[in-house]
Amino acid sequence: MSEPSFRHLLSTPRSGSARAGAAAWEVAFATCYVDLCEYVLRFVGSAPAAEDVVHDLFLQLWDTPDQAHLSRPYLFVAARNRALKYLRHRRVVAAWIERASYEEPPLADSPEDECLRRELDVAVRRAIAELPVRCREIFVLHRRDELSYEEIAARLGVSLGTVKSQMWRATVRLKERLAR
Repeated sequence: MSEPSFRHLLSTPRSGSARAGAAAWEVAFATCYVDLCEYVLRFVGSAPAAEDVVHDLFLQLWDTPDQAHLSRPYLFVAARNRALKYLRHRRVVAAWIERASYEEPPLADSPEDECLRRELDVAVRRAIAELPVRCREIFVLHRRDELSYEEIAARLGVSLGTVKSQMWRATVRLKERLAR
């Protein structure tokens, strides 16, 4: 198996930058990019992954205000560290995928679970129906219709503070009622 060459990537046009230190970055990119890709390829075993690792390295360096440390040895150490980080991440992802393949799918609800869910639904509906009219109206607009407090205040012509206090009261009363 022959290793892919990254020499063709240097011919892509790069735009100049007015940033201070951009010249040092561009020189480092032009002189080391291909060598870094080939170096990282030995670690990760995939040309696209090697390019991604080196791209990420140069993107991070672009955002670094101090461009004086862009020496060749620094770049190779940083590239090696990024490649090792990539391999650790890939190992973690593989472990999660394997773990997920062993998990059993959720079982269907038993008749008892369905009965309990219906009872809870009836209790919640009853507790909401027992709220004072304004309190219930605001609670339903927020929870069921998913309106924001501001939208509820505008729709009902009340202050934002009223909406907040009514939501607080509704929540407290529902907790008390459903705790019984």
